[in-house]
Amino acid sequence: MIYCLIVYCIVMLIIGLGCSQNNIFSPSVMTATIWLGCLCLFIGLDHNLPNLNTTFLLSNFLWISGLCFSSLIIQSATFPNQGLNEPNPLIRNLFLILSVLYFPSLLEFARTAIAIGGTGSWAMNLRLAALGKITGFDEPYGGIEVVIWQVSFLLELLQFKKEKWWRLALISFIYLSFGFLTMAKVIFMNFFLFSCCVLYFKQIIKMKHILMGISILLIFFFGLQSLRQTIKFSDVHDDFFVTYILSNMSAFDTLQPGTSEHWGENTFRFIYAFAYKMGLSEIEPVDTLLKWIYKPVMTNTYSGMYPFFVDFGYWGVFIFSMILGSIYGWAFRKAQMGNNFHILLYAIFLNMIFMQYAAEMFFTNFAGYIKLILFLSIPFLLTKRNIDIAYNKILAIKQKAIK
Repeated sequence: MIYCLIVYCIVMLIIGLGCSQNNIFSPSVMTATIWLGCLCLFIGLDHNLPNLNTTFLLSNFLWISGLCFSSLIIQSATFPNQGLNEPNPLIRNLFLILSVLYFPSLLEFARTAIAIGGTGSWAMNLRLAALGKITGFDEPYGGIEVVIWQVSFLLELLQFKKEKWWRLALISFIYLSFGFLTMAKVIFMNFFLFSCCVLYFKQIIKMKHILMGISILLIFFFGLQSLRQTIKFSDVHDDFFVTYILSNMSAFDTLQPGTSEHWGENTFRFIYAFAYKMGLSEIEPVDTLLKWIYKPVMTNTYSGMYPFFVDFGYWGVFIFSMILGSIYGWAFRKAQMGNNFHILLYAIFLNMIFMQYAAEMFFTNFAGYIKLILFLSIPFLLTKRNIDIAYNKILAIKQKAIK
């Protein structure tokens, strides 16, 4: 059955390319490519994982079908392309200034984590502190500064000018420092995906540049992994692929459909979290870091299908894949039309699309992404043109009221 699924991914990849003007970043193309790569690695690499069974393979078929077809249907529709195209330069400057002002807090975090960590490895001290897993660090590292760094990087990437190269270089250094000082490979992946998406839609880079970037990124990831685990660089690659890609699929086969303790507690975690924080419910939200399993391999990731499967079973996987596909398809179509805000918005969504092989990002981190999108919209909403339009509308309402 795994070979049938591989053929199905190839078919969906061809259909996706044909319906998306050969854009490699369309939701359908990305989804088919990601799972095609994962399945081929599972067959091609030497590992001790058990064969994938019906639980994963059927869920994966439903997931790919729902997400690909719904995104293709939505992106074929016609949408207006108005407003939100040029950010306010003053607010863009403000984000860059705030990014610099927040940077010392990251350095202080790193200094403290290395000083009090007791693992014997400075890299592991940083990683555990970032996860809130050592004494003195009770919560994962993050806050408003992370949102500001991300928004500032996206704005500078979008508005890059050769004569102002230092602006992009400065925020890139800050953002990459955040990834290195928290030992988080996902931050470097975000940086890479943000850059590729924006530059590709702006027609600055091509497929060959992306492939070169992927090669460099993998080498960097192997190096980072060797630092965290204090093992030889040459011994990392097999363990890297098994741990971060293949184990997610095997781990999914250990799940049972519809076994959540409370209705939709994983899918709608943000609602449970809000209700609990406001004192409206005594049900604590599930942890965003899932429980570890040790068979067939140590992992706490179960692919992007996890919350929907454990909450609602196979139907949940299919229905929510269509919901996500529709959202991604809409954002992709708007970005394809050249709207700058939606190019940046789709760059954010692209991270969620890519990470589907490992974990669900959209609903699990819903509140964080809403905050990021709201901050991103500020420089596009508060432009002179939009302020003038709002002022004229208010003035017209007042004049009607006087009459």
